[in-house]
Amino acid sequence: MTIKKMLCFALACACVATVSAQRRTARGSKSAAEEAQDKMDAKVRISQMPSIGPQSLIMAPALSAQGGLQPISKGRRQWGVFDMTYRTQQKWTEDLTVNWYVLCDTAKAKTKDKSKSAKRLPPYVYYTLVTRYVNIPEGDHRSCVCLPPSFIERYGEPVVISCELVTSDGKLLDGETVLSNIGKPFVGGKFTEETKDKAEWWANDEIINAKIQKGPEKGEALIEVRQGLVDRSKSPFYLVNNADYEAIQ
Repeated sequence: MTIKKMLCFALACACVATVSAQRRTARGSKSAAEEAQDKMDAKVRISQMPSIGPQSLIMAPALSAQGGLQPISKGRRQWGVFDMTYRTQQKWTEDLTVNWYVLCDTAKAKTKDKSKSAKRLPPYVYYTLVTRYVNIPEGDHRSCVCLPPSFIERYGEPVVISCELVTSDGKLLDGETVLSNIGKPFVGGKFTEETKDKAEWWANDEIINAKIQKGPEKGEALIEVRQGLVDRSKSPFYLVNNADYEAIQ
């Protein structure tokens, strides 16, 4: 089985749109206040997941140089910009956490080091980031994370993106996954009843700790965990449509 086929199979068994009902266990009867809160929580939903592909690769806004500051780069470089839309129906939501999980294919790297001393890249690189929003009014909102140009150029573009909406006490409200062509059995991240209990591919040892099965890299890690994913507030896109994003804490 090839590396790509193995990952496809693993993701087919693990990547899944998740909802809070899949995690809950019976806790007995609930108070009226708890039931009312559950109803409001049920109205917090992901409306639209980020795109995967060329449409998610964006050049940073260009500003005119002033005070003698001139660019030294040869041109504008592309960032990976991943924007998710979610909706709340409470007048105010005190806080909401968004968990991001991004898997990139290093074969899609645009700048490859072919020197003899270069470290061999794993087939896939994985990033994660937690963002907490506060004082969220009723309505539609966006959450966005970015990969700086050097990470896109060196480690490739995303092929799987997952998001979770979570309360401050860890209650999962909604979750969804989008995949590129390596996940054709689950186009758009919609999953079956058979796989919903294996939703958290990022916590699945069979995926995260998988080894290459063939070739000179046999036994080496299939996926390398890296840091690099940043919230849009730490990117040049911070002031673009800024009213769509709530305060981060």
